[in-house]
Amino acid sequence: MPEENKMIDSSYMSEFTFEREWAERRGLLLVLAFFLGGLGGGLYLVSSYFHFYTGMVVAFFVVAIGKGGAHFLYLGRPLRFWRAFLRPQTSWISRGIMAVVGFVIFTALQLAPTVPFLSGLPWTADNAVLQVLATASAIVLIAYTGFALGVVNAIPFWNTALMPLLFIVYSLLGGAGLALGLVAGMGGPAALLGALESGVRVMLLIAATMLAVYLWLSYHVNPAAKFSVTQVIRGRVSPYFIGGVVVLGLVVPAVVGILSFVSSSSALIVAGAASELIGGFCLRYSIMKAGVYAPIV
Repeated sequence: MPEENKMIDSSYMSEFTFEREWAERRGLLLVLAFFLGGLGGGLYLVSSYFHFYTGMVVAFFVVAIGKGGAHFLYLGRPLRFWRAFLRPQTSWISRGIMAVVGFVIFTALQLAPTVPFLSGLPWTADNAVLQVLATASAIVLIAYTGFALGVVNAIPFWNTALMPLLFIVYSLLGGAGLALGLVAGMGGPAALLGALESGVRVMLLIAATMLAVYLWLSYHVNPAAKFSVTQVIRGRVSPYFIGGVVVLGLVVPAVVGILSFVSSSSALIVAGAASELIGGFCLRYSIMKAGVYAPIV
């Protein structure tokens, strides 16, 4: 057993077993599905708040094609895909997939009147019922991944009430960052650009604080969670966490946000948004890859 997989207690040596299925090989498709679901849901919520219909359309495709496709490929046996819907009463994965279907249907109906040849439909994109249903589906999308991990009692690093909150915050940060990149790349209204820039700055601060609290609490909760934190900070997961989550996901966007006070360069804003999205993916991957089962003895 490699040394990094062992921790010495005062009375015995325990071997921590890394979770493999969700962070290795085919499991990367599940990480991607989790990331794209949170990103699409967050982008919809942010764009809906600002009535930014282009962002809502992009959110639809991120979820429908990106998340839906990644989940479909992860399951491996397409003809059995329907089984994922069978346990909504006990499985957060089932609830998440149902939220994907609901989001795709309700968002498509909501946005249909914005398509030129469908402009004669008897409702508008501001239809309150469809907006509420799409919003509810988006909220489940940004939250369910955290609950799906948080209920895994055997992996203490995941089994915390902070997990859903962390994923919600990072989903909203990713959505705001992508919306900002879209507006900057399209040369959108200065007022919307400024509002999104302010929102991203606030979300970066909240995300950094939430992440620090999560790691600090995990380090002190029990030996297995502490071991996971050491893997994130200085172990086998540290390149993804330090380079991806901290540098690309937090530091670079923060620097871009500070520089935007001096000069609002569209190219710089788009680059900062892209960097933040990479960091958001690395966060999911780092957390899932660092999960270890608590030893039985």
